Order: sequence, then C-alpha cells, then structure tokens
Amino acid sequence: MWYYRGVMKTVLPVMVLVLVGASQAANILFMSGVPSPSHYIWLRPLMWEMGKRGHNVTVISADVEKPPPNVTYIHLENFYSTMYNTSMREQLDFFELANDSPFKMLRLFDEFGLNLCEAAIKSEGLHFLLGYPKDFKFDLFVSDYMIGPCIPSIIMHRFKGLPFIPSTPYNAPSTSAAVLGSFAYPGLVPNHVYDAPESMSFVQRVKNFFYDMYEMALHDAFMHPEADKIVRKIYPDAPSTTTFYKNVRVSFSNVNPIIQYKEPMMPSMIPVGGLQIMAPKPLPDDLRKVVEGAKNGFILFSLGSNARSDTLGPERIRNILLAMERLPKYQFLWKFESDESKLPMPVPKNVYIRAWMPQNDLLAHPNIKLFITHSGLLSTQEAIWHGVPIIGFPVFADQFRNINYCVDAGIAKRLSIQHFKANELVEAVNEVLGSDRYSQKMKQMSRLFRDQPESPLERAVWWCEWVLRNPDADLLQSKAVHMSWFQKYSFDVLSFTLAVLLAVVVLTWKVVNIVKGSFLTGGKKSKVE
Repeated sequence: MWYYRGVMKTVLPVMVLVLVGASQAANILFMSGVPSPSHYIWLRPLMWEMGKRGHNVTVISADVEKPPPNVTYIHLENFYSTMYNTSMREQLDFFELANDSPFKMLRLFDEFGLNLCEAAIKSEGLHFLLGYPKDFKFDLFVSDYMIGPCIPSIIMHRFKGLPFIPSTPYNAPSTSAAVLGSFAYPGLVPNHVYDAPESMSFVQRVKNFFYDMYEMALHDAFMHPEADKIVRKIYPDAPSTTTFYKNVRVSFSNVNPIIQYKEPMMPSMIPVGGLQIMAPKPLPDDLRKVVEGAKNGFILFSLGSNARSDTLGPERIRNILLAMERLPKYQFLWKFESDESKLPMPVPKNVYIRAWMPQNDLLAHPNIKLFITHSGLLSTQEAIWHGVPIIGFPVFADQFRNINYCVDAGIAKRLSIQHFKANELVEAVNEVLGSDRYSQKMKQMSRLFRDQPESPLERAVWWCEWVLRNPDADLLQSKAVHMSWFQKYSFDVLSFTLAVLLAVVVLTWKVVNIVKGSFLTGGKKSKVE
C-alpha cells in the first residue's frame, strides 16, 4: 500500500541520519484516530507545519491524503468501517442523539473509544507502526485524547519513554480531568454533553454535578479496566492505561475564553482555539460565480461532516427547501451530499447544492450574510473568526454548549433540527438579517478573537518544539493526575468529616438519653422515699 511504502522511504533515511548524527530533525508521531473529518482537519495544520519546519512527521490516522514533504501517513484502515458498518452505527443516528440522556452519551463516548481500540489491534496500520525496528525512537507523540487511553497506551508501551502531548478539538477543558489532573466545575460550566445554559438553575446544577461525577467514576470503573484488557492482548506485561499519563508534558486544547464558557485551566494546558483556521483560498469557479452574482449576499447551510444533510429525511428536507424558497432575496449554498434527484421537491432557483463546500473560504467571502450550521465547534469558531452571524441546529454532544454560548452572546439564533418547520427558519433568518444587532456583536467578538500575540498554530508549534528541547520536563504536570477523583475532589475528607459529625451526633444523643434516664430514675427514687 502506498502509505506503507511511503513510511519506509521516510523511516530508513531518517534512521541513517540519526545513526550518523547528521540531522537535528526530530521524529514526531501524530495520531488522529477519531474517525471524524473534523478531528483530523483540526490537527492537520500542526502536522504539516512541523513537517515544513524540517521534522520527520509520521501520521497514523483514520483519514489520509497526499502528504506534503517530510510527512508520511499510516492508515488506520478499518476505523470508518468500524464506526459505520457495525452495531456502533446503530447508536449513531445523529439526528436522534439529542434525545439521549447525558448518562447514555457519556457511556457511548467511552464505548466508542474501546470499540476503536479493538479495531486498532486488528488493523494493518497499527501493526505496521508497532513493527518498526526495536531501536527506532520517536521524540514526541501528539494524539487526540478524545479517542480514550487505549490506543495511546499501546503506542507508548511500544515506544517507551515517549513524551506525550494529548490534544483535543473539543472546547471543554473538564474533559481532560483524567489526562491532566484538571477539574470539573459542576456549578460553573455544564458538562460537555449536557444541554444547559451557563447560568444554570439549582435543579440543573444538581443534574450537572451527577453528570460530572458519573463521567469520572465511569473512567475508573469501566473505561480504564476495559482498556487494560485490550492493551494486554498485545502486551501482556503492560501496566494500567492510567500510568501513561505521567508522560504528558503539555496539552493542546481547542479553547479561547472569548468564544466559549470560561473554565479554569491547568498550567500544562495550552489554548490553541481556532488551530484549524487558515488564510482563505480562492473559490472554485462554480462557487465564485454564484457568490459574486448574489446581489443581496448569500447564506451558507452546512451540517458538518458527520450529520449529513442527505440523511435528514424527506420532511425535514422539504421544510428547509420551502424556507429557502420563501427567502428569494438571498442566494443559498447548501452542502447536500446526494444527487438532487433524490430530493422530495424541485430545488428553488435561489438554492445552489453541492456535495462539498470549502467552508472556511466561503465564510471569509465579503458577500456572505449568514451561516446556518449544526453548531460544531470548528464551524462556530470559523464563523466567529470571519464575523458571520449564526443560526444553529445543534445535533449532539458539545454542539449544544457551542450554540447556547453564542445565543447568550447575542450572535446567534437556535432552532431544533428535530421539530422545526419552514416558517420558523424563515422567521429566524429575517430576525438575524433584519437589523445590524447580530452582525455588530459578531464583528466585535471576531475582533477580540483575532487579537492575539501569535496565531494558534504558531503557539502550538512553539510548545511542540519546547517539549523537543525539554523532553524530560514534567514540572508543568499537576500532581492531581496521580490522585483518584475521590481524593482530588476531597470526597474522602468530606466523608471523614460527615462520619465524625455523625459520630458526635450519635454520641451526644446517647449521652443525653443516659443523663435523661438517670435524671428520671433519680426523680422516681426521691418520690418513693
């Protein structure tokens, strides 16, 4: 396979250079194992930039493409089939996930990572990587930690002592609690799968407390023990998957306090929110003609890479097309992944359908007026970066928190993808575009988001090379990573305190009863005498 042959073309020369000491280039391993294009797209600029800087970059990934110089791909060839062609697919009806409870979603996240780990140990790609020469050394490992600890643990057991930078395109620092020793703040920020506003009611805070505690307990009681079983199928002598967190040097997270809920972060967490946003490229000819010909501007409609528009069903698709037809003033671009002949009604004249849209390039175009989106984090960030107001149709997981934040900030409207009607979408478009209120607030947020001392990519590159310069520097890592969640949140102290209070109450009650009994007994004797 071309990606394996490419690896050998890269690995062998690198080994020679290392042996003769002729090169200072580092061998860097990236893993993008989550079979979702958005996860890969977020990390890709860093992979390619490290290659551009002369490092020898190996990418083991569910997504592969033609690599630039110094970058080699190893394909996790069975990850998408595991996700979409097995029982896992039955749980991934994206337009029904909004109806699942946070407890079910949190369990699904852990099961998802474990299923992919089972797929990994059967994949040619992972075994090709594990089959590298025994004395081959990587200098740095960067991986999306939303895949769970199982596959990274296999890799770090094989390439021992490997400095580790866990990363995530997610915008919830609390998800890194187990990896970085960070904290969840149940009274401050909704759990990443809980559809609640930042200003939660008392009942919502009670629910959120149990969602956060359940997530952490689930990691200890379910995810790590099951991951250990899978890892030991390959390496029977491997330690627990919890022990590899000691290799963490820093972490990259897709966060920026301007554009999301404010969460305290550990010093090892480097905020690189918007890492994926690049300078816009020229549009393809067909799109260029459409958007330049839109006299009153155009509206982009896209539900991202997972929740495909062509799986919405006839009724929802009809409502979308009817709404677009009732807004003839605007040109619509709709990312629709199937042939137009499968639509339940003719396409209105003001609607241009395409299976793929260069989203960032379109959002950067001066003629765009509005972005109708599934509220994915990358899409939301790109809209804010380019100053484009939003109408959000959140589908699952963090998409709720993304759009809730934007609505509270006055830059977006939220609709339900499950129950909306055409007139609701028409009213929402007219409200957002009917005045300057939304666009002005979005322009202000865009200005604040862009006002940074360096780009998120430059920041990520600097910290990668900091770890390469200081591979043993673990001083940024919190000691909390070595504590159980029960200790970290002082539940042992609280339990001890409650036990002491209970003992004092019981002892006091018994003493009072003894004294009371003695008093009553003494009183009775006095009367008899």
